Amino acid sequence: AVVIFVVIDFLLIIIPFAFLELRPEATKAFLKNAQDWLLSHALQLMAAIALLLGAYLAVSGLIHLS
Repeated sequence: AVVIFVVIDFLLIIIPFAFLELRPEATKAFLKNAQDWLLSHALQLMAAIALLLGAYLAVSGLIHLS
């Protein structure tokens, strides 16, 4: 299990570097577009995450209450 965790952990670092080496311009453009989208939808994303977390906690609390 530890080996699998380490491999996955390193893949999350190695894959972006590989894309930066193989296709630097396309990767930079994709990252710029993704960052712009995330910044323009930040309030909606925070609201959706808060709503989902609140719903989960409410349902979990009601289930464990009985």
